[in-house]
Amino acid sequence: MNSYSALTLLFGLLFIQACHSPTTKKNDTPIDTIATKDSSSLTSKDSTALSISAAADSSKGQIFLVRSYRIWEKEDPTAVLNKDWFDLYEREGKYYLEKVDYEIKDSYDECAQVPSKSVESKRNSLLFLNIKGLKPGAVENMKINHSEIWPKESVEYTFRKQHIILKGFGDIKSTEVQTDEKGHEKLFHEVAHYKLNATFGGAKEITLFQKDQYDHIFMSTQFVGDIDRDGQLDFIFSNPSHYEEETTLLFLSNGGKPLIFEASEQFDC
Repeated sequence: MNSYSALTLLFGLLFIQACHSPTTKKNDTPIDTIATKDSSSLTSKDSTALSISAAADSSKGQIFLVRSYRIWEKEDPTAVLNKDWFDLYEREGKYYLEKVDYEIKDSYDECAQVPSKSVESKRNSLLFLNIKGLKPGAVENMKINHSEIWPKESVEYTFRKQHIILKGFGDIKSTEVQTDEKGHEKLFHEVAHYKLNATFGGAKEITLFQKDQYDHIFMSTQFVGDIDRDGQLDFIFSNPSHYEEETTLLFLSNGGKPLIFEASEQFDC
């Protein structure tokens, strides 16, 4: 091949590559999508929505799992806690928000062979929260209808005349019968490509979160109520990817400007 032909071929290849290279378009649209660090997100069906990180923005707040934490390379996850955090806890079937009352105990994780610290609340705590605008006192809550929302299933709630519908979508890979600790049998599905959609009061449907794969585990609803006292429902979901992982996701209605917070800890051996 002579030099002229080689040069012509090179320019042709560069032209084809330029035509197929992806471009990034910035939209000046209102923010109605809030994403966490992984695949959990709040998105509308409108693909033009702008996405920002909620978990990385400390000005919006943070949630914390009340559990034991492994200390890797002297990084202490419990160091973020202080007496300014709120505790969402249950007492006799009712929920309350109060400033945290806890202690931290040093321990050792035999499985991982590393030091650990255990956060022990003096209440029946569901979650610790450090979110601006929260106030102490009783928290309105509703009875959970069907904790797991499998693909093709939906759950409905009515709160202060607002009708909320949660819908599950995804692929069921296999199904088996499991027996719980009380001896009750129930169906369990292995699910992939899952997403949970919600409609609030007839508004457009949005996706609260999505998960590519569940490994011998599935999402479940942990709390339904009005944590921020804005007259709209908030939700807490358990949403781990793996059975050796604890992941909690908080959907906070925030006066019509929804926020999502996530906390996660692995305990694989």
